[in-house]
Amino acid sequence: MKKKIAIGVILAFSAAVLYGVLYGYSFLNKINRGKLPKSEEELGIKEPENKDKGNSKVEKDNKIKENKDDITNIAFFGLDARKKGENTRSDVIMVLSIDRKNNKIKVSSIMRDLYVDIPGKGKNKINAAYAFGGAPLAVKTLNTLFDLNIRNYVTVDFFGMEKLIDKIGGVDVNIKESEIKSLNDCLAELNILNGDEADYNLIKEPGVKRLTGRQAVAYSRIRYAGNADYERTERQRKVLNDIYKKVKAQGITKLTGTLSEILPYVETSLSNNEIIGLAFDVIKINSENLDEYRIPVDGCYKPETLTNGMQVLIPNIPLNKAKLHEFIYETK
Repeated sequence: MKKKIAIGVILAFSAAVLYGVLYGYSFLNKINRGKLPKSEEELGIKEPENKDKGNSKVEKDNKIKENKDDITNIAFFGLDARKKGENTRSDVIMVLSIDRKNNKIKVSSIMRDLYVDIPGKGKNKINAAYAFGGAPLAVKTLNTLFDLNIRNYVTVDFFGMEKLIDKIGGVDVNIKESEIKSLNDCLAELNILNGDEADYNLIKEPGVKRLTGRQAVAYSRIRYAGNADYERTERQRKVLNDIYKKVKAQGITKLTGTLSEILPYVETSLSNNEIIGLAFDVIKINSENLDEYRIPVDGCYKPETLTNGMQVLIPNIPLNKAKLHEFIYETK
């Protein structure tokens, strides 16, 4: 369910802002609130130290610094928490960049199998950071690894996504023959968790389908079909883009009804004023599509099986960091 969850909900805030302005904050107060540290050190944020010009690296650092006022980075996490308050790994890790300078909304997907240093916890898959220390540690890990300046986050519960997709009338996806078995396996698991028969509403054949919320969640969870986690992130981005378009197309009355049901599944460190400000930014950008990126970049990592049998991706952090900065800050 992953990526789509977090983003579809937060981008829906863009239209919800009108409701918030007209009818007060009670609507946005349905969101669960979390906190992040205030100090940059605790957040893992560091500014470029060398301000002198004369080489390309310094000039890039200076350009990043200049662009930071025009670009807001927010971390998004999608969780599959079966019990309230349960510590869990983040099933989805993304960075949403609202670029006011270039009028773009950018989404960077961070593959969960990256084997990295988690501050204070040693090496592990990057999605373990959320289980170890919640959003604060997950955000600090992203900032530390990739020299980002993330100061806020949004987390969406796995089951909130199903409701969002159903409310917008489903998502349109082209199902491959090779995906059907894995999709139905995931769907059967979700059916049982929701008290339905395992074979309820399974996908029978390939082709373009309008998926229900539960089917779309199962589709996004497919991992053992095609090129494993790489195609998995592609599926998530496809669903995300369709959610984004349909949410933006909803009228304010319909949208507020949708969000009223979804917001209790959302946790964020953003204040009501910050949400409203960002929503206006998204409305002004008025982009029909999201610019998408994936970390690790092709050729900048190697797959490896650890001695304990864990399959991971070993990233070249300097190269991936440089590529991510080119995408977010357009430093190329």
